[in-house]
Amino acid sequence: MARPIAEIAPSPSPNTKLTLLPARETATVKLPSFYFRDRGGWVLLTNDCGYHVMMEAADFELYAAGRMSQEHPLWQELLAKGFIREGMDFQALAKKFASKNEFLWYAGPSLHMIVVTLRCNQKCHYCHASVVDPSRTDMDMSVETAKRTVDFIFSTPNPSLCIEFQGGEPLVNWPVVQFIVEYAHKRASWEKRRLLLSLVSNFTLLNDERADYLLKRHVSLCTSLDGPAQVHDKNRPLLGGGPSHEKVVAALKRIQDRCRGAGEKTYYLPSALMTTTRFSLPYGKEIVDQYVELGMGQIFLRALAPIGFAKRVWGEIGYSSKEFVEFYEKTLDYILDLNHQGTEIVERLTLVLLTKILKQQDPGYMDLRSPSGAGLSAVAYNYNGDVYAGDEGRMVAQEGDDLFKIGSVGASAWEQAATHAATRACAISSTLDGQTLCSQCAYKPYCGVEPVYHYETQNSIFGNLATSAWCDRHMGIFDVLFAKLRDPKARAIFERWLAQDRCMWQESGPEALENGKKN
Repeated sequence: MARPIAEIAPSPSPNTKLTLLPARETATVKLPSFYFRDRGGWVLLTNDCGYHVMMEAADFELYAAGRMSQEHPLWQELLAKGFIREGMDFQALAKKFASKNEFLWYAGPSLHMIVVTLRCNQKCHYCHASVVDPSRTDMDMSVETAKRTVDFIFSTPNPSLCIEFQGGEPLVNWPVVQFIVEYAHKRASWEKRRLLLSLVSNFTLLNDERADYLLKRHVSLCTSLDGPAQVHDKNRPLLGGGPSHEKVVAALKRIQDRCRGAGEKTYYLPSALMTTTRFSLPYGKEIVDQYVELGMGQIFLRALAPIGFAKRVWGEIGYSSKEFVEFYEKTLDYILDLNHQGTEIVERLTLVLLTKILKQQDPGYMDLRSPSGAGLSAVAYNYNGDVYAGDEGRMVAQEGDDLFKIGSVGASAWEQAATHAATRACAISSTLDGQTLCSQCAYKPYCGVEPVYHYETQNSIFGNLATSAWCDRHMGIFDVLFAKLRDPKARAIFERWLAQDRCMWQESGPEALENGKKN
């Protein structure tokens, strides 16, 4: 951890500007370890409990030199947040640290992603899954493998389980989706486990009969919507090159109507995810407007990762970290303007980071954990029963590299997968205290690194953070957010988003939705 500035010598770092302050007089205030980032005119302080303080440069000079008086306007805030050694409430700070890092105490993974088929009726330019033609039924998960997969999932010890159907297009293998839904509900009921089921689909094959089946069994529905037709159809054409936007929007509206018409029962409304490609960058406003038009309460400005198939075509659809951060900031500004004008829409990535920054809590976003969620919090199951440390690891396998494979259902026990060399390697390489630059970064309490990303982009699960696009992108996003937190109007909107945020678990059984519990 970083030491008080008066104790450290200047050293080059892309993350932190280090400056030695002259010892004009003897320091009287003892300081604990802290991190800082010079933003030019003001300085951000953070610590491992997740607290932060933003102060003017002159105030930081007083603080870092140990010469800030107890009468200073920032003294009480610094003391309460653990930035003054004397008078620290260690018990309260320890509780905050435990709350912020509660995922470290989870008893096994909570997210289980099942690829029920690699077949798909779309040919997305960035498809991570390396999908195959709809005629390739040999790429479908069988009922026998599906049963072994669910048995493997329920052999893990976490009392709360989320099973997410992925593909390809999972609805292509509808009988296996049905089997897993029924069998998982039975297992959850027998073992009194909390269960959340989620289907990630392009919705083009979601007819009313299938929709009613899934909704009655409390399966949440999520589709991909990259924006208006000129963006979505460019990114996500149908197999053969036809447009898909019209079909997706029509299906989304139909499912929204069915959910809203469910009477007294409260179903989840369907959600949507967008993926940002080079084609998306000029259309931030139009993408948000599409979500607003459809009554979507949230939008997730997701960056594209050069993993799996997307790595092959990165020159066509990719972009630099700087380009994404500019897109993110400009689009977030538009979202904030809409909120100022009374149109409520939340940017999900911002909400995830704000949960870490303002509430010092883990929001369940496994990409930004230390260590990462690969194998520990999230496990992926391929159509043939192979088990991987996260879905990104499975994507790499589709390109012919099984480095992140940690087992196989029916042949491996959960304990073997949890202690597999790949699982351990992912944990070690993504622990920020072991990363030279991350260990002294002001954003360390809120950030995380992805081993698979760095393996694909830098041929090392540890990566070289000094030249990492992952680090550069997240550094830029954090810079944007903390700058906006200094604006009272933006901060008020952010705090309203946090106050309204809900994450509900569904349990098996007829009263599942009414008895939902917060994750």
